[in-house]
Amino acid sequence: MNIVTATKTGLLPRLRTWFGMSQAGLGRCLGLSKAMVSQVERGVRGLPLRAAMPQAVLTLALHTTALDPPPEPLDLKALQRRRQLCQLRANDLAFELSGLLERATWARRRLAALPTLRAALAPNGAELPEWVEGFASEARNELVRSGTTAQALLRLRLAALTAEAAEAAQVLAAAGAT
Repeated sequence: MNIVTATKTGLLPRLRTWFGMSQAGLGRCLGLSKAMVSQVERGVRGLPLRAAMPQAVLTLALHTTALDPPPEPLDLKALQRRRQLCQLRANDLAFELSGLLERATWARRRLAALPTLRAALAPNGAELPEWVEGFASEARNELVRSGTTAQALLRLRLAALTAEAAEAAQVLAAAGAT
């Protein structure tokens, strides 16, 4: 049988860990199935001879590759696009927030006017005109869409986008590409 018998050294798991591969990924490199890699790692089977050369080359690469290779260059265009996108979206959200403030104000005015409307339109507990409930219901629904909570959530998104755009600008400045 054509096998390499030095398989209990833990080399295959070391290769997988070093290069961030699954058993299936290492198997593709070695020309083996995931199941075969598993069996070799557990010592159930030896490494087939046909996989010895790819395993040796991977082992050589493991021993000659720097522990912490330099990072790839920044994609400055992608960072610039992201910064611009964040700024545009932040501008959109700021505009949206101004609309929320306006709609919430009229909704609060409506709800604040209800006691006056009740007193004037239904003295002594008389029945209110039908339109008053719609008047109040629209206001309550609008406050759900644009009231204090909706405004706070929008401000959070706005702050996050603004911070992301600022961070992207700092990264670009540090890279000398403003």
